[in-house]
Amino acid sequence: MNTTDLTLVEWIHFYQHPILTRIAKIFYFLGESEVAALVVILGLGFLCWKFYWKEAQVLAISTMGILLVIDKILKPWFGRIRPIPGLIDVHGKSYPSGHISGNLMLYLYFSYLMGFYFPKWKTFFYTISILFVTTIGWSSIYLNIHWYTDLLAGIVVAFMGFLFCITLLKFINNKYLDF
Repeated sequence: MNTTDLTLVEWIHFYQHPILTRIAKIFYFLGESEVAALVVILGLGFLCWKFYWKEAQVLAISTMGILLVIDKILKPWFGRIRPIPGLIDVHGKSYPSGHISGNLMLYLYFSYLMGFYFPKWKTFFYTISILFVTTIGWSSIYLNIHWYTDLLAGIVVAFMGFLFCITLLKFINNKYLDF
């Protein structure tokens, strides 16, 4: 942790309110791995139903890949302890944020696919995804689950994962080459 992390935590604690705490808990829950897994399963089901096999493969590979990279490689390697005390009970290491990296990569990928099929709505899809994941990130800091720098590292991992997804998708499906 650094002074920016500490300053932000102190500032947020100054503005804590029961209603904000409740909202933060809801958004933190919406970013949980169980919810993301449900979104992935529904996404895979939809893509398979529409016979978008390659898009479904990339979704499956990328979501499993980011889980492995975050939980099995990066978090054990850095071993960073979470802020104490958190407003909810969360275990494990904090750096980088799996909440942010997994959700951001997932929703950016969906935005990319939706933007491909509905180009006029592309900006809308990306905006909604980024606002949603930003709110999840805010809740992680507000609930004292993650440091600010945990989120920044998670964002970097998410963008690298997203670039991998798009590169893989373009490699296995030519229709995305010019998009």
